[in-house]
Amino acid sequence: MRQAGWLTLGVFAVGCATNPRVAPTPALLPVVTSPALDGERYRQALEEAYSEIVARQSAPVNAPTVDVEAAASIPIPDHQSVRAALSYFTAELKPSIQESLIRSGRYRNLIDRVLKEYKLPKGLAYLPIIESAYLPTLTSRAGAHGIWQFMPETAREYGLRVDWWVDERADPERSTRAAAAYLKDLYAHFQDWPLALAAYNAGPGRVDRALADNGAHSFWDLLEEAAVPRETRGYVPTFFAALIIATDPSNYGFRLAEPVDGDVRTIEVEGPLSLHFVADAAKLDEGLLRELNPALYRGVLPPGRAILTIPSGSAEAIVTRATTLRSDDATVAICSYTLREGDNIRRLARAIGTTVDTILAMNERQSTKEIHAGEAIYLPVRARELGSLLVDAQMYYAVKKGDTIYSIARRHKLTVQELRELNQLSPRHKLHAGEKLRVATPRSLSAGGM
Repeated sequence: MRQAGWLTLGVFAVGCATNPRVAPTPALLPVVTSPALDGERYRQALEEAYSEIVARQSAPVNAPTVDVEAAASIPIPDHQSVRAALSYFTAELKPSIQESLIRSGRYRNLIDRVLKEYKLPKGLAYLPIIESAYLPTLTSRAGAHGIWQFMPETAREYGLRVDWWVDERADPERSTRAAAAYLKDLYAHFQDWPLALAAYNAGPGRVDRALADNGAHSFWDLLEEAAVPRETRGYVPTFFAALIIATDPSNYGFRLAEPVDGDVRTIEVEGPLSLHFVADAAKLDEGLLRELNPALYRGVLPPGRAILTIPSGSAEAIVTRATTLRSDDATVAICSYTLREGDNIRRLARAIGTTVDTILAMNERQSTKEIHAGEAIYLPVRARELGSLLVDAQMYYAVKKGDTIYSIARRHKLTVQELRELNQLSPRHKLHAGEKLRVATPRSLSAGGM
């Protein structure tokens, strides 16, 4: 389950995202026109905010004027920590909070629909303000990812695909549904939103233990006793501060972007297929296509039937070619290879310039023992290049310490004389480690298995 604190789970940053973000066309998606956030500096600012918010709990701060019943679906507690967080958000972090509020317009309709479907409070739509600033490709130092900052284990538990090909934590709709299911489960367990939110941040097990160990009955008890991590003590008050701002922005000097749905369609295509090729076929900017499909972080649709999000105006160009796109794509650096008797995954990886771990991950295997002769596997190499790479790998052998002419010849089913002739070696030639010897001729080999 989710164990990291709110800082490591959700910070407003673009610097730590793995994929470069390209501003979408305004007609398709609402965009933030103000400068991009400096992720690392903002991360540091939020780290300082924890201590500040805790320190300010004992200092007098005027209570905010907000109609709780009308403005929010979750009762906002009149607690000093919330007022401290609100004070910090409306001063030191105001520019960054404003960025997040503007960016929220791209996702609030979607989030509102899902929350309504799950019968959850609408106020939870603003939780990403303190999680991710609504950045789908944001990755924290702890490994949390996406708008809702799921850790991989929790994401998989709630039905998200997280593997070599796809990371659905970055998919706005899929991850929002997973977050709604998780939040619903947490509320069903704790019957209290501050405790449920604390558990979303720190993990339900940790919150349960803190309640039991301290004889506490509420998050505010845990806060007073410092019974949960500092990050969690800051996380819950800052959510309520963000909710106050989001539901009454003008009162605190902010503006909230109007929710806007992008003019996009989803279509089904056959993978593997590169986004570069799709963009070229549809005459689209590749950066925009990646922006619309953030879960495809490698820029490749996975094997089999896959869903692609594309601007509505470009959909027809893809639909008409849907059945041939995969065979037409000569740019995708992925191909299928059928293993033959004697093939070795480590040698195969070395031949194509990749790692065993990559091949295992691409094929959802934990060990090379799970891959057998006769089985088709995916390799990270272009089909047209694989044959020559395999031939080169099998034609030459790198001498290792302890090798002899006789042992090398025997290993490759050659006589010593044949090995000497292939490499023009004199009887007096001394082998040395790292030396490359030809052990086959091109006529005796074929790429095979393609």
